[in-house]
Amino acid sequence: MAKLSRSVLLYLILFGTMFFLGCIDNIKGVSYPLIKAEFNIPYEQQGMMVSIFSLAFVVFCFVGGMILGSFGVKKTFLAGFVFMITGLVSVFAFPLLGLPRILSLAALFFVSAALGLLEVGSNALAAQVFTTRVALLMSLLHFFYGAGSSLSPRFSGAIASGLGWRYIYLLSLPLALIFFVPSIFARFPQEDNSSSAAGGTRRVRFFTALKNPMVWVISVVMGLMVGIEVSSINWAGLYFQDVYNLDPKTSGAAFISNFFIFFTVSRLLSGFAIEKIGYLRSLFIATLAAILVFTIGFTIGAKGIHVLPAVGFFIAVFWPTTLAIGMGYFKEDAPVMTSAIIVLSGALNSVMQFLIGLTNRVVGPAWGYRSCVVYALGIIAALVVLNKRLRHPYKEVC
Repeated sequence: MAKLSRSVLLYLILFGTMFFLGCIDNIKGVSYPLIKAEFNIPYEQQGMMVSIFSLAFVVFCFVGGMILGSFGVKKTFLAGFVFMITGLVSVFAFPLLGLPRILSLAALFFVSAALGLLEVGSNALAAQVFTTRVALLMSLLHFFYGAGSSLSPRFSGAIASGLGWRYIYLLSLPLALIFFVPSIFARFPQEDNSSSAAGGTRRVRFFTALKNPMVWVISVVMGLMVGIEVSSINWAGLYFQDVYNLDPKTSGAAFISNFFIFFTVSRLLSGFAIEKIGYLRSLFIATLAAILVFTIGFTIGAKGIHVLPAVGFFIAVFWPTTLAIGMGYFKEDAPVMTSAIIVLSGALNSVMQFLIGLTNRVVGPAWGYRSCVVYALGIIAALVVLNKRLRHPYKEVC
């Protein structure tokens, strides 16, 4: 009975943390355009800012992988929440302390860093807890991310309209504490058995994972997929603001919210279909469908704001299904291997975000977000390579 209670608590922490990550990660769809306006940031600097925050996510995914391999999942979780709370408080507190307002952007670095630590910790815990029907359970897990993502933009838009963008982060603090406190007292899987094989996190070290070619192949697939997902969050608001003069606090927030409604519904329902269709085939189908929605949405101009959110339904398939492939392939070494994949894919996403900002600057503001079609075609090519590599079984590290 005690073991069952611990398992229930772990599931609550896992699902609740993913809901919280969805809320925090998608504040930026509202806050980034307002930050650009407040500080009068040109496009290339906006792209650099987004890239730096993405890089912070990547670097601390790497740090999280190191913590994970040496100290386990729980310390990764706690470190992530400490960074998150520090960032949420600092965004609001720095101006009140008489410090330059621009330091608020430095505080957002802590938020991005925390997202990296919590991302690694959450997926490592999922790799330990989910042993069967992985794609279904991963989709359900990330349904909670989508639920938070769906609610966050509209609340953020309302808060920003009345109080300003900094209050969005401050008012997220209680939600962080709700899941931080139980994480302190919960018993995580590696605490039940000190054996490295049982814990599943100490069989292979992080740098060893980076030497595995399959880690790099999956990372390219996931990196392109994450880049497209994040682009809809980071750049759609600016795209409709600068090309079609739509307000990011209303139309932009509605776009992000609608995007994540499709995203969340897909995460709730698609897992059953993925288990029947097959993981890799599902990724091919979802990518082709995303290309079709992008093409239609960009072709019809401003009316695309009503069509493009539907791409979230297909993008939702990407992350959990790709991770499920990695978890199935690497088996007991999956926690550390998947943390390496998250780091490398995040690095590729960081480069993509900078390139999109550069595209807006060089080619014009209409073309950065539209370049997602090109990156989606790259996903198809990467999936072909992945399909070939999956024919070679993984040799476990002893």
